[in-house]
Parts: sequence; C-alpha cells; structure tokens
Amino acid sequence: MTNPTPPRLGPATLDRLPAAIRRPGYDRARLTPGILHLGVGAFHRCHQAEYTDDALEAAFGPWGILGVNLRAPDLSASLGAQGGYYCRELREGEQVERRLIGSMVETISVPGANDASHAATLERALAAASRASIGVVTLTVTEKGYCHIPATGELDLDHPDIRHDIANPSAPSSVPGFVLRMMARRLGAGTPLPALISCDNVPDNGSTLRRSVLGLARAIDPALGDRLAREACFLNTMVDRIVPATRPEDIDGFASQTGVLDMGLVVGEPFLMWVIENRFGGPMPAWEKAGALFVDDVAPYEILKMRVVNGIQSNLCQLGVLSGLEFMSDVMADGIFRAFARRTIEREVMPNLPAVHGIDVPAYLTETIKRLTNPALKHRTLQISTDGSQKIKQRLLEPLRAALRAGTPCDGLLIGIAGWMQYASGRDSSGRKLPVDEPFAQRTLAIGEASGGDAATLVGKMLEIDGIFGFDLSADAAIKARLSDAVARLMQRPARLVVRDFLASEAG
Repeated sequence: MTNPTPPRLGPATLDRLPAAIRRPGYDRARLTPGILHLGVGAFHRCHQAEYTDDALEAAFGPWGILGVNLRAPDLSASLGAQGGYYCRELREGEQVERRLIGSMVETISVPGANDASHAATLERALAAASRASIGVVTLTVTEKGYCHIPATGELDLDHPDIRHDIANPSAPSSVPGFVLRMMARRLGAGTPLPALISCDNVPDNGSTLRRSVLGLARAIDPALGDRLAREACFLNTMVDRIVPATRPEDIDGFASQTGVLDMGLVVGEPFLMWVIENRFGGPMPAWEKAGALFVDDVAPYEILKMRVVNGIQSNLCQLGVLSGLEFMSDVMADGIFRAFARRTIEREVMPNLPAVHGIDVPAYLTETIKRLTNPALKHRTLQISTDGSQKIKQRLLEPLRAALRAGTPCDGLLIGIAGWMQYASGRDSSGRKLPVDEPFAQRTLAIGEASGGDAATLVGKMLEIDGIFGFDLSADAAIKARLSDAVARLMQRPARLVVRDFLASEAG
C-alpha cells in the first residue's frame, strides 16, 4: 500500500504547516504587486523575495512581487498552483530553519514561441510590466540573459534573440528586448519609468543591462535610445546567498516532515547580503529595514564577493568535476582543495582587492570557506560549472590581470583557468567524457578534439576565443606557456594530485 500524496501548499492548506514554520507578519490579503521580477528561479525566491517579505513586515506597502519568466521554468505548475506561497529552508550542518514566504502574489510564464498561447501570454506580461503600479523591476536572469559579450560587456548584436528583437521589437524574445518594449510602452502612455535593479552575479550588472537595453534601442530607434539614456535608472547591486537547485529529495523530505507538498520549495544557507546602488529618487520597498545596504558605490562590495566567494567556486568547481566530486562541499571538505582555495585568495587575490568599508577581508575569507564547506548545501559542481565562459572573466581573468599588473603571484588562478579549459574540452585526464553545458561548447569541444591531447594547441585555440579572453591574454606568450604547463599536468594526472603537488612546491 502506497502512502497518500500530502496536500499541496496553498492558501487553503496554510494551517496544515507545523506551527514552528514562520508565517508572513503582514496581511497577505491586502498585498498588491508593485515589483515586477524577471527570472523567478530559486535564487530570487531565497534572496530578494525574502528581503521583500521582511520589508513588508517592517513597513507594509504595495510592494508584492509579480514574477515573470520568459524562459523555463514554468511558474504555473509550482508557484501559480500554490497562490504564490512557498517555503524556504536554511540549512547549516544538521540545523534546518523553515519560513513561509508570501511576497510573491502573481506569476506569468511565457511559453515557447511555437506555443499557441505565446503571443497572448507575452502581451499579458508586457501589459503587467507597463502598469503604473509597478514602480520597481528587478531581474535575475544569469549572465546569458543580458545577451552581451562577456569580454567587452557590450550587447551582442549577432545574438539570435537580439536579431529577432531588432526585426520584431513589439514581440521581444530577449530580456533586453522585453525591458526595452516595456519602457517604450510606459513612455508612450506617460507612465513613470520604474527603477531597474539587476540582481545577478554579473559585474556592474545594472550598467551591463543599461548597455544592452540602450544598444538594442539605438539599433531600433536611436531617438528612443537617447531618451532612455537620459531618463532610465539602472541600478547596480551585489547579491549574496548560496542557493543550490532544489532537488526532488528536498521536496520529498519537506513533505514527509511537514505533511504538506511544496513544489516551490527553495533551500539556501543562513548567510544573506544585498548591496544596492543608492541612485533612485522614486518610492522603493523598505529593503533597508530588512538589512539591505544602500550605498553610493557598489563596486568594492561586488569585487570582493565576485573574487572571493565566486572566485573560489569558479577556481575549484571544474577541478571538482575533473575529480568526480559531485558537490562543492565535497571539494571543500578535502583538505588539499581547501588549502588551495585559501592560498590562492590570500596570495593572489587579496593583495589587489579594493578596501571595503566595514568588512574585515581575512575574516570574510574564513567565513566564505566555512560557507562553501557546509555539507547541508548540495551545490553541484556541474551546476556551478554551467556557463563557465560567462563567469570566469570577472571571477578568474580579472583577478589574473590585476595580479599581472601588480606583479603578484598568479599560479593558483592559472590552475583554475586551466581547469576550465580542460573541462570545456570535454575530457578529463582518464579520457572520461564530461557533460559540458556552455554557450561556447560547440567551439570548445571541437578544440578539444582537434588538439589531440596537446596542451599548447588546446590553450592556444582556447585563448583565441576573444569573446571570453579578449586579446591581451592570447598575446601574452608567458601566460600562454604557463597555462599550457598547467593544462598538460591536468591532462596527465588527476586534478587533486596536480593541486597537491602545486601546494608542496609552494611550501618548499
């Protein structure tokens, strides 16, 4: 006899949740949407949506979230079926803390272009974004969503979605196209423009969105581009919380322990930080009362987080994949990899970091290592490795350039970059085929096959991908030789042994 399926989380089943689960401390029935969020994935639900829940408790107002997805996942089957409600779990070691989030009040998922309802649903999303009641538009669309060239930060006019949007501006396919169409409609109706707040691990994320939107606008309507350049407000932010993809076993575990099925469940760590550029004169949710920092310059916070937290992740995730380690916590639990992470940041990254007001960087590094070692967070190394070409510029290549300018060591960074090259080539040292989820995969896999196991050939061809590496690194013969040496070692031996020998040589 099988166990009956537990009741689904929703407005009618909230009272079935255990009393220990914290509920929203405001009248959810009175909440109306004032924030439109593009890209409702696990991170948004475990970060900005929780900040918004706290802000609503501290200073209630019309700041519910209207979530819009222009791509998968389909929100109707998860949040839509639950009235926007979901729970988030914070895990550290054996400790679990659960909370019901109520800030998401409406969702729209735009189906694929071949779906019969695509045009009508896209129009519904654009109409929602154009409402005068929407005063803030936030985005979590990952690096790919900006349709930019990582090496330059400029809009990629050859991107298929951008080409589509230039030809069909009223039926956009891309995030920049959607934002542009929404802004054009608001200007045409005399509706004030909202604050645009990017919440991705992209350097100068608001400025990157601005370049993409204005670049597209000027390709379609230069006068509109000029007007938006004067009037639109794109804010930079730094966001930080580790939020792995929710697994089926997470949902099953929640259901067995609470008696309620939550298909919108998210899992994260206790650490939480949000730094927002203080450059918008209109009304905003009271995020500062929820702990967000409003500052004049986000860049120092962003550089610190990108090069320390994300830097360790990108330096080690491919080495973890090459080592057959499934989760980042498995990598960090290994004393050799953990020592490599600390040594690389202390000797190669920290000397070139800007000062950050109120943050003790050595203590921040120690806390970061503790966070990444948390065994309760099942953050897959393959998930972190996804779209690596879009990430390594700010996480590894910029720290490398800073080290080269300053004359400080950089061999640990080079091992991480070599790890990405070896992973992106599609094979590990034993010849095992690797799953490569990467915008440049067709090219990197072809390079891997054509190199025939020759490290210098592999490195030379990889460095020619100027959309990733730019022209300076490919022209640097010394760096090319050092990378070739690192890749050769990774081709011949397991990654853990390569790192072990590197640490031993440093100690000697």
